[in-house]
Amino acid sequence: MRIGFDVDSLTLRSGGIGRYAVNLINHIAKLHSYSGNEFFIFFHNSFDRDLLNEYSYIKYIKKYTHIKSNVLRKGIFLPFSIRSLKLNLFHGLDHVGIPFLYKNKRCKYVVTIHDLITKLYPEKFTVKHRFIQNTLLPYILKKADRIIAVSQCTKNEMIGFYPDSEEKVRVIYEGVESKFSPKSKQEANETLKKYHIDFPYFLFLGTLEPRKNISRVLDAFIRLKKERDIDEKLVITGRKGWLYGETLKKIEYSSLSDNIVLSGFVDDDDLPSLYSGAKIFLYPSLFEGFGLPVLEAMACGVPVITSNCSSLPEIAGNAAMFVNPKNVVEIVNAMEILISNNNLREELSAKGLERAKIFSWDKTAKETIKLYEEIIE
Repeated sequence: MRIGFDVDSLTLRSGGIGRYAVNLINHIAKLHSYSGNEFFIFFHNSFDRDLLNEYSYIKYIKKYTHIKSNVLRKGIFLPFSIRSLKLNLFHGLDHVGIPFLYKNKRCKYVVTIHDLITKLYPEKFTVKHRFIQNTLLPYILKKADRIIAVSQCTKNEMIGFYPDSEEKVRVIYEGVESKFSPKSKQEANETLKKYHIDFPYFLFLGTLEPRKNISRVLDAFIRLKKERDIDEKLVITGRKGWLYGETLKKIEYSSLSDNIVLSGFVDDDDLPSLYSGAKIFLYPSLFEGFGLPVLEAMACGVPVITSNCSSLPEIAGNAAMFVNPKNVVEIVNAMEILISNNNLREELSAKGLERAKIFSWDKTAKETIKLYEEIIE
């Protein structure tokens, strides 16, 4: 079997999609370590090759990288490479990962859809993002032989917007890497020194952009800090996204700006310590197709406050406190309850550890391989 993967944005700095790409390819390659299978990685200039394990049967294809337009590169030129390499299957790991203008009849196409948030919250995204989602996606779904949705929530949204895709969609959950586990206080503190964190803190992790709801997280923290005498600060971790300037201004002009710490993008290997050191993990996102940080925090034993909408209840189960992400008072109340109740924090920590065990990248890879085999046979 000759399988191609599109990894245009294969870097952990690209967030959840980058993590999905890294772990899926590594685990599929590991499971297919026997002879007879070849993997072709189609990459662009941002690709970080060191993120993938080295196997003799993985080949790297760098073609048409001088063409910056995804529309031209994937719509017109990519099919020529797929045909010349005689691929049996091509897997696009995000929304625009497969050719959408021309279908090679000898090659099966699989595409992973992580969310349909630009359809649900178009005002939260740039014109470019909306164009890709709303204009190109129908063509992509039509060309795909199978579609992977990372949650039942995402599948339901897809069927709602694109009912003709229902027969093609399969839900395959993401996983949690084994490195995400509770770290001792000493081990965590050694890592936290790199980021000048030597104080108790609540943690928010995510790209600084409107849909992550960082504005209401800030409002809730500031309100709690003013109403109660607590030592905790708020640590915000993540790369700068769209309209991040509004977040920076809000922090700068706050009377409690000294209690809000922007750590920037944290090295991937340092994340388990950052999670483990937190008193509470805050993730009241407006919408998530999966919500991987919730599981990572749970795997590190941290009590989680997250949203009662989109995929988050599906993923978190009974192991988190749920709030209406648009209600600052609910977020404040949940934080207040958790910092006041040691037993509840311990209970959520224990439940979170068990919940996280359900999700593994090995399982994700096996289910994905099974899907490949079904459509190739």
